[in-house]
Amino acid sequence: MFNFVKIYLVFVLFAMLINLLLEIFLRFIVKIPEPLDIRGIIIFFLIFNFFGALILLYKDYNARMMGGLSLIFGLILEFTFMKPEWVLKIYALEISGETIAPLIISSIAYWFPAWAIPSHIVHRYLFKK
Repeated sequence: MFNFVKIYLVFVLFAMLINLLLEIFLRFIVKIPEPLDIRGIIIFFLIFNFFGALILLYKDYNARMMGGLSLIFGLILEFTFMKPEWVLKIYALEISGETIAPLIISSIAYWFPAWAIPSHIVHRYLFKK
């Protein structure tokens, strides 16, 4: 139980420091049509990272595998529940730079690192092998 709490705290700390700050600062650089909902982002990452911490605790995957799982689960959530504007454009087959760029940014900046970096930190510093 204590190991899970340590792992979960690393995941949550990373999400709050990186993902939340990215969400806020990207709005100064790129036009993002969806409103900023800080409380919603925090709640989402608390739940999302709970599952990431559970997977890491029980499966002990390496950082690359955890990043891949995060990417897959994150994109599934984007395409099924979140449906930002770029996803709706993909559904409407309006494929352009305005739809591909957010997909790439979302994958590289948000989803892959969401579990890859905390997993690396956990393996490297918390539970050295």
